[in-house]
Amino acid sequence: MAKLYQKVSPAIYTLWNAERVLYTTPDTSLLKTFSTRSISPLGWAALIPEAEKNVLAHYQTTENDFSKQLALSLQASSDPAYKSALYSTDIVDTVLEQAVSISGFIVPIDLNADRSVKSFFLVPYFGACIHYPPPPPNQMIFVQLRDGFKNIELHKAFTLSGILSQGLFEDPLGTSAYQLSLVNIKPYQGQPDDLRQH
Repeated sequence: MAKLYQKVSPAIYTLWNAERVLYTTPDTSLLKTFSTRSISPLGWAALIPEAEKNVLAHYQTTENDFSKQLALSLQASSDPAYKSALYSTDIVDTVLEQAVSISGFIVPIDLNADRSVKSFFLVPYFGACIHYPPPPPNQMIFVQLRDGFKNIELHKAFTLSGILSQGLFEDPLGTSAYQLSLVNIKPYQGQPDDLRQH
């Protein structure tokens, strides 16, 4: 069926793919609570307090001049506000206890005996915590499943929906400042990170 849609129209295929649900929680109480709320789509920038967002943006550059890049890097390395933002657990209160959807990459933490993912971090870009250092805790979301998710592909992004809350979770792979009571997982096409320049 997917191949038929691809031949007919890429736009129709993308729409069909985006609406496919790969996982739904077995928690009927959570499903009931979630169904009574309107869903707010979130970008990763919405999870960072404004002051920290400004500090991080100051040091992001698309500058091609190597000497200017080097000067900016040296300045960042001695800026305590920048260092603090890289490890911040500060959260944005207005997103807490909301029904949200957010897209990112799954980093498995714990597996069931059948190799399905039992718990994981959701992160804004591919390779975070595995090939690259972890993002700040307020750019990581911890998810614990009652059962397991088998359709994981580490290089693909997913859209997760659920109830977002504050909750510090520490693991050797990283630390998260947010937790998500997961309702469902859908495929996502594109780059979900709306904060960093890639």
